[in-house]
This record gives sequence, C-alpha cells and structure tokens, in this order.
Amino acid sequence: MNRPHVVGQPTTSKHFKHGIDRIGDLLAPTLGPTGGHIASQRDSGMKVELLDDAATIVRRILSIGSAQDDIGAMVMRNLIWRVAQRAGDGGATAAVLARAFFNEGLRLVAAGVNPVRLERGVNRAIKQTLELLKQQARPAEDEDMLASVARTITKENDMSAMLGEMSYLLGPDAFVMVEKYVAPYLEREYINGAHYKSKISSMYFYSDPQRKRAVVTAPAVAVVDGKVTEANQALALMEGAIKVGAKSLVIVAQDVTGAALGMLLMNHQAPKEKKKLDVLAVKLSTIGDERRWAWDDLCTMTGATLLGPSMDRNTASARPQDLGRAQRAEYANEGIVIVANRDARDAIQTEVSHVRAYIEDTPLDDEDRSKHVKRLGTLTGGIGRLKIGTSSKLEREMMFQQAQRSFNVLSAAQRGGVIPGGGAGLLHCIPALEATAAANGAAEEEIMGMQLVARVISTPFFQIVKNAGMDHPPVIIERVRTAGAEYTYDALSGRIVNAYESGILDVVDVVSTALATAASGAMMALTTDAIVYHKEPKQSMQP
Repeated sequence: MNRPHVVGQPTTSKHFKHGIDRIGDLLAPTLGPTGGHIASQRDSGMKVELLDDAATIVRRILSIGSAQDDIGAMVMRNLIWRVAQRAGDGGATAAVLARAFFNEGLRLVAAGVNPVRLERGVNRAIKQTLELLKQQARPAEDEDMLASVARTITKENDMSAMLGEMSYLLGPDAFVMVEKYVAPYLEREYINGAHYKSKISSMYFYSDPQRKRAVVTAPAVAVVDGKVTEANQALALMEGAIKVGAKSLVIVAQDVTGAALGMLLMNHQAPKEKKKLDVLAVKLSTIGDERRWAWDDLCTMTGATLLGPSMDRNTASARPQDLGRAQRAEYANEGIVIVANRDARDAIQTEVSHVRAYIEDTPLDDEDRSKHVKRLGTLTGGIGRLKIGTSSKLEREMMFQQAQRSFNVLSAAQRGGVIPGGGAGLLHCIPALEATAAANGAAEEEIMGMQLVARVISTPFFQIVKNAGMDHPPVIIERVRTAGAEYTYDALSGRIVNAYESGILDVVDVVSTALATAASGAMMALTTDAIVYHKEPKQSMQP
C-alpha cells in the first residue's frame, strides 16, 4: 500500500520519465515491417497472447510495478489508446514520438528553458507539420495502393490484397463482417443491397428450396413494427400491393404467424393462374436500438410507412400508399437483402449524411459505433464478408484483429489520402520546419520548441531503420532526404525506393493523429510541476 504524498520538480519529471521510457522501449521494437510481437500473459493460468497492436498491448498493462513508474506509463497508455480509437492504428508511432518529445523537452528544461514557452513553440511547429502532411497527401485511388496500406498492418501479401480489393470495391463507408474458421481459409463475399439478419416465416416461401433461397423482383414492401397474426392484416397488405401494381410482396415484421401466415401461404401456393402475388415474409432478428434503426432505414430505402400497433397506422388499416417499393429482395443464409429503387437515392443520401456525422464524432471503442458503421454500409450497399482461418488459435485471433484494424485504416486512407511510408512523410517535413524556425521572429525559447519538433519527427523513421538491423540510421535518413519527397527506405530490401511505386505508404490521418496526440501528451507531462500520490489509487481497465 502506498504512502500518500506529493512530489514536485525535479522529482516529478524523473517519475514521468521512468514510465514514459518503459512503455516507449516496450513498443518501439514492434514498429515497421521487421518489428516483432509482444507476448502477454495476464496470469499464470492463462495462455500467452501474441500481440502486435500497440493499443491492445498497453490495455493489458494495469501497472508496471510502482506508483512512481505508473504515472508516466499511464500517460502513455492513455495517449496510445486515444490514437487507436481516433485513427485505428499508429499507437507504436505515437509511443516513440511521445518518448522523444518528452526526453528532448526535458533536456532543454533542465538547461533552463521555460517549459510553457517551449510548449508554445512545439504547438506552432506541430500545426505546420500537420499542414505539410496534408500537402504531401495523394489519393488512395486504386486497389493496389489500398493493399499496400493494409500490408503495413498485416505484413502478409494474400490477406492484404483481399483487404485492398474489398475496401476499393465497397468504398470508405464499407461494413465488413469478419468471420473466423478453424482451418486455413481466406475468402470474401460481397452483399449487393441492404442486408438484415432475419428468419423466413415459412419454408414454403422458398423459390429455391434446395438452396434455401427466395427471390422476388420489383416487390411492394411492408415494414411492420409488430406481429402480423390476423387474416385481415395479411389481406390489407396483399390488397395494397395489388392496387399499386406489384406482382410480389415482401413483409418485414417482428413476426408473421397464425391466420395471417395461413392466408399468405394459401395465396403463395395457389396455381399460377389463380395466384395474385409472390410473397416473402421474414422476421427481423435484431432487437432494441438496432431494430428501431432497421425499421427507419427500411422505410427510407423503400418509401414505406412504418406500420404497427404503436404507430400512426396499424397493419389492418394499411393503405396502398403505406407500402414501399424495391428493385429486388432476396432471402438466403438467415438474412434478407433488399435492393432499393433509384428514386430513393436522395432520401438515402440524407440519412447517410446523418449517420456519417455521428460516426465521425464517435470513438472507435464506443459500443454503438460499429452498429452505425453497419447501418452506413447497409444504406450505401457497401457490405462484405471476410472469411479467415488458420490452424492456430493464436494466429487466427491475430489475423482477426489485423483485419478489423485494416478496414478502419483503409477507410481513413480513402478519405484523407496517403504519404510516403516508413516514417518518411514526417522526415520530408523537416526542411520546411527548419526554415520556418530560422526565419521566425518569435521568442528564443519558442524557436527552440519549433526546432525540437524538427529533430523529433524523424524518430519513427529512425526506429524502423534500427529495427531492420541497420547500424547507421542517420546515414539512411540523409540519403532519403536527399533522394526527394517521394522516397523512403525499404526495410525489407535495404534500399532507398520510390514509396508510391514500391507501395510503402502511410495514411495521413493516422500519422497526423499519432503526431498531434504524442506531442500533446508529452508536453502535458513536461509542464506538470507536481504529482499527488494516493494511498489506494484506483485502477482503470479503460485507458
């Protein structure tokens, strides 16, 4: 149990340094294509986890042994986790940057530089660097470029190629379901239209019983927030569909049973000359908010009025204008896919804008965020299924995590573009920063802060070269700077290459988030004058 006490400078900085260095030293070897994995065992009774994701690694750390070390470690844990939640990746980059920012800043403060003025200069240089990164950015406009981005996470060609293909075809708003298999397997599937998990109300609705599949074209669509059980409810929906000229009817409801189901089946199984409508009735499997959103989105896509006992109009009194329309509907594999008519595009786009705005303002670990990403994919038709499998459970879990991280990063790449990878994008910002610092008329200590940023932002590149086993990273840095703005170092081949031609790319949003968060966290630690240690500090599972 700790003794409660307060410490001030210079002890405060020493305590921060211990923890910041420990976490930075832990994560630095994972950076780059030759980086390694971290083995984590939470207690002696659990199996070892193999981890290569900085955010997951630090989330496993609740303490590194002493309260004095923990203060800096928890600052690092928090900033690395924030980077992962905002950008999907970049935690290791943020770790080495934060360590370098703090240690370089501490050296200057120890020499008598005012930390607040130093921070002011750092913030000015960070702002300029973020703008320089945007200026370097190129659109991630083809499948190969997206596959190259995915390769920075997976470090594997076949899976990266498939991730790049799916992201390219489905777009930045894609929702991809990742499924795990217990044997070596890699396959993908595309779902054209809005997909909802559901159960067919009767096997007799199958148009292809052997494949358990039902297809209807140009249907009228009834969306019912309630159960359809009475014959008069089914009759109202069928009459409405006939009056609008539809040859088929799709009913999406909480359930379709009893006399209503009997009437629908009687019509559906009638001889062709007596048959009024092809019918497909399904029970939506979602519950709670997801079901409510599904009703809203189905109505948006089809133009239907939501029917039900708690709605403005119940099912038995449904009018023809309460039914929506669709191009096509298909049921298979416990899910219904509805393809919207083209005249619904404006309404869909309006809803897409609302959902996208919500997603952009929501952290990646928010439990509702993934549901809204799925909504967005459903509304835009960008839904896919990635099937991955290996013989090893550890490897399978790692592939699963890498795939999920990759799709977040690939979406960011399509929106914000890419820059030379391996830390070279930051490296190429240095000349402009040095020129600004030299020409700036600010106070001397602010200029020192700007110069500090110019020195520190080469750290990720330096670490990647070091991880590749090169003895003289500064020589490689100078060669890349001399080669030009499109060049980087290929850590696998040991050559200076054109980043775009070689596919060694970083995502602008990821690098920018890592840089800004690392600088902010390090400067916060550097400008803290006192630490209060509690007798029983609370542990937080959430960084």
